Amino acid sequence: MLVVTANWAIGDGTLWRRPLRGLVSRAWGVIQRSALRAGFRHDGRYRPLERLDIVFAGDTFDLYASRYWATGDVRPWHRSTSAEAARREVAASALRRAVILNRFARRLLNEGLVVPSATRHGRPHMRHPTSVPVSVTLLSGDRDGYLEPPHNWPQGVHWAHSWAAGKWQVEHGQRFDPLQNQSTARHHGPTLIQSMHARLFAPFAAEVSEFMPSAKGSLGRSLRLLADCHPLDVSAAFWHRLLPRVTAGDQSHAEKLATCWRRCVDAWQREACRDQVDVPAHFDFLGRFATSLLAPPQPDQAAALLADLCGKDGNRTGEPGMSGLVLGHLDEPVATRAWGQAISCHCLGQPAVTAVQGGVVAGETVGVSLVQPLGIPRQTAIPRCLHVVDNGVDERVEPLDFTAMSPGVTWQPEGPVVGHPARILPRSNEAA
Repeated sequence: MLVVTANWAIGDGTLWRRPLRGLVSRAWGVIQRSALRAGFRHDGRYRPLERLDIVFAGDTFDLYASRYWATGDVRPWHRSTSAEAARREVAASALRRAVILNRFARRLLNEGLVVPSATRHGRPHMRHPTSVPVSVTLLSGDRDGYLEPPHNWPQGVHWAHSWAAGKWQVEHGQRFDPLQNQSTARHHGPTLIQSMHARLFAPFAAEVSEFMPSAKGSLGRSLRLLADCHPLDVSAAFWHRLLPRVTAGDQSHAEKLATCWRRCVDAWQREACRDQVDVPAHFDFLGRFATSLLAPPQPDQAAALLADLCGKDGNRTGEPGMSGLVLGHLDEPVATRAWGQAISCHCLGQPAVTAVQGGVVAGETVGVSLVQPLGIPRQTAIPRCLHVVDNGVDERVEPLDFTAMSPGVTWQPEGPVVGHPARILPRSNEAA
């Protein structure tokens, strides 16, 4: 069984914090219940899983949203010695906050996933549990790409850029995003998302926390929304959600917050132009985008900007070399529109807030169509997850909901665990 999750976005905690303790225990319970269900094969008989692969498909850490980048002249994409020291310090702080995830991975690798063994009648034997060997892989994303494998994490954790087995390939997938795809291979500046996190969200959060200390709790949750949503939805998220939530109808605070936001946007635009943030567009994308952040957006503003960026007719760049693709970066694409029915594509990026007319916008640079679903994301603090299960006849892909389990609700075996999980060798490209 393959389990893929993405966008845990564990930062250093200097701007906002994410609820990790309950999240990890929920993930444990959901994965265990999923493995138990997957043991029932197409003939109705139960057989424990032979192997469990857990893949974190990028952005497990968010190393750009940090107070370190809010002030001073050091940026995470600089090549100086001081920038390297700052990157190491931010990464070390984020890794310390991820100690619960570290323990989770260590426990899975050392103990495996405990499930009931099978009786001779093909039913779960609750009194005779067995251990399923587990492989854990962490893929790099656009927000944790410079993180090096830490020495204090379990040796069995594989750190890689992509993962593949059978017909499935898993990667973060920022190269498929028209806002992320860099037009030249020699470009060493920041991407749009990296620049926004380090030089827009971080300075804004640092300034607001100084003159609105009483709103620290609600501000942190609202800032997470800015960090998690699609860049083209940042304007709607700020003016329609963050501003009313944080100020709670206080007009003076609303004016201060709006003035601070506009000042940070202006400063970010100047620096983004100086840093040559690379978005492949035939028009002044940064200028139009920054203007869209300064005032409450029109209903179709984000859709029009994305449509102009992608163009009317997408240039198909060829099909991927696999029949199943799981991406952690984008929201659900209509991949069959671009790649045909042979491609099964699933994405774990956060849903967008605004809607695109008709639901589909053709991608010019990557041959993939982005779907912007209606509605507002129900919970940006909870990463999305899916599993791929082979029941002996075919494979099915189903979402896993971490909110469906209460923290700490897991199956506890009634008897001693039979056997010990063997150390699983990495897949062919896990060490890439």
